[in-house]
Amino acid sequence: MEKIRLHYLVGDVHMGGHDVHRVAKNNMRLLEAAGAFEVTVVCDGPGLGDMGFDEYFDRGLLNGCDVIVFNCGNYRFNTPGEQRLLEEAVAGGAGFVFLHGDHPCYWVEAGMQPWPELEKMAMLMWREPTTHGDYGDHHVSIELPDHPITRGLADFDTRDEVFCTMQNIHGVPFTVLASAYSDPAVVSRHGLPGTGCREPVALVGSYGKGRTYNQVLGHVWPYYTGHGLGENTMASFAPRPFRQMFVRGCEWAATGGVERTLGFDGAAVLL
Repeated sequence: MEKIRLHYLVGDVHMGGHDVHRVAKNNMRLLEAAGAFEVTVVCDGPGLGDMGFDEYFDRGLLNGCDVIVFNCGNYRFNTPGEQRLLEEAVAGGAGFVFLHGDHPCYWVEAGMQPWPELEKMAMLMWREPTTHGDYGDHHVSIELPDHPITRGLADFDTRDEVFCTMQNIHGVPFTVLASAYSDPAVVSRHGLPGTGCREPVALVGSYGKGRTYNQVLGHVWPYYTGHGLGENTMASFAPRPFRQMFVRGCEWAATGGVERTLGFDGAAVLL
């Protein structure tokens, strides 16, 4: 059986913010351990990636993949030509996986260039009045245990960052696979209480013929800011169900099933 052709697109999401390079290195370990993927990493930064974006675009490789892992908001895909390539690939059937940290990207009110089609692929984005509490302990509930990505997985505890009141800007349909409770008794260092609601932390949808998966959890910062102990570690990737959901999400987005990754137990040594 041929392996799933996965293209992992890495940028610098906040020009020095989320440690997307470290996340990419660890996600590659998970994908390798699952054994179902042929991974191509695209990154302009040194020491990571099979090629830079200019070569990737020049060779027209985007149309030759089964699934795209997108973690480069605002860094590339900020021209109509680049955006059209991604839109056509996903609308034509390539899967799309959207990772933590990209959610505020292409936000007009924050001075960024808009990209409505990307917002449709991601389904939920960080827009006013979205907030989050401090990085800390949360309980994740599996809301749809019969979906291929979450089948057989139990609720789990994690240490992470939970986004609250994210916005479905274009009213696209989506399905919530997992949620985390935002405790109103917990006030962040910004003085904002939790919502008292279960906030979506994993969701699926579609864009044209392509399946889309939004992984809201997975906060990793490159240094400690006082935002929460462990924010500069891989603690958010510690729960094995979270790792399993990422790997399964990549296969599901590509094929609509998880036959090749269902047996992956989440074990892998993280950096």
